[in-house]
Amino acid sequence: MDCMLKDNTRALNVASNLTAPQQRTIFTKERISIPGYYEIIQFLGKGAYGTVCSVKFKGQNPPAKIAVKKISNIFSKEILLKRAIRELKFMDFFKGHKNIVNLIDLEIVTSSPYDGLYCYQELIDYDLAKVIHSSVQLSEFHIKYFLYQILCGLKYIHSADVIHRDLKPGNILCTLNGCLKICDFGLARGIHAGFFQCQTNSSAVQPHITNYVATRWYRAPELLLSNQPYDKSVDIWAVGCILAEFYARKPVFMGRDSMHQVFEIIKMLGTPDKDLLVRFGTIKAWNLGKHSNNPVYKKIPWSSIFPFASPEAINLVESLLHWDSTHRLSVEQAISHPFLNEVRKPDDEPVCLQGPFDFTYESELNSMSKLRDYLVEEVNGFKAELSSPPL
Repeated sequence: MDCMLKDNTRALNVASNLTAPQQRTIFTKERISIPGYYEIIQFLGKGAYGTVCSVKFKGQNPPAKIAVKKISNIFSKEILLKRAIRELKFMDFFKGHKNIVNLIDLEIVTSSPYDGLYCYQELIDYDLAKVIHSSVQLSEFHIKYFLYQILCGLKYIHSADVIHRDLKPGNILCTLNGCLKICDFGLARGIHAGFFQCQTNSSAVQPHITNYVATRWYRAPELLLSNQPYDKSVDIWAVGCILAEFYARKPVFMGRDSMHQVFEIIKMLGTPDKDLLVRFGTIKAWNLGKHSNNPVYKKIPWSSIFPFASPEAINLVESLLHWDSTHRLSVEQAISHPFLNEVRKPDDEPVCLQGPFDFTYESELNSMSKLRDYLVEEVNGFKAELSSPPL
């Protein structure tokens, strides 16, 4: 069940040796323009941010297959530019880890209506949501193996003082041989205190960063109820939600909006202590504990929700899904949990040797023109690195 990258390594080698193509293949309906040495296999989806399709190199046998994500309107919307730059920076920073998706090539197309940022990535067969919600039987060994890979990828990310902030089954890709890869770093954020100090030239105080991150069903209580600074434990909450979803075969907290999401959590984890609600420091949190007409819920034991799960699995779920973020396990503690002993390889759990991610560049990107120029520089730098001969 080792993760193999033979096809994608071949694709990377080919991409690094290609010069700018003279001919392009255009798909008018989908507003896609790709180099002529690619052949479209399938259009995989279209959303607000753009289009995703799978392609293969012409003339290769067997052909190396790649996913192409076109981000539209990239130069007209500030939020898309910022997200694109963050994602490229993080994917470049974390490249090479087997549980994080690899970026193969980049290009910017300026010809309308095909204009956008084109990201060429490993083509992964499924996302974890499709696996979990399929009819395929998942043994507890499968759950252990999948969870371990998620934690290995997250350990690498957290070791660089980065929070992913949008972990969910849809952002974890799954190959046919069961290798998981974390993707979509558009909401990720560096949190190393030393770089906050560099930005402010004063004390190392974390400035305000938005609490409206993470897809609602996987959003930690402190993101739903608090305006206080948060930390890596928001990713740990998301991992706990994913672990519970492996057993339930559906999301365990499915709120229609933020407050309904809170009550979905309350119904399973019980009403939180008033002291914690006070610490959250918002009117929303205060109102939960203030009104005597709000029903008080008792915690439902996870063992009664998942009677078929092992005691170790139940203990791990309980250790990840705490109201109080300070009581959740760290990623290092989670990866060392007895539940994972059967699948764990301690010698194959690297940390990021580059150290903390430096996000001070963000403070300089205070206009659309600077954002555009920076994105172009990032793309050109990535392509230059591809074309450079190995040392």
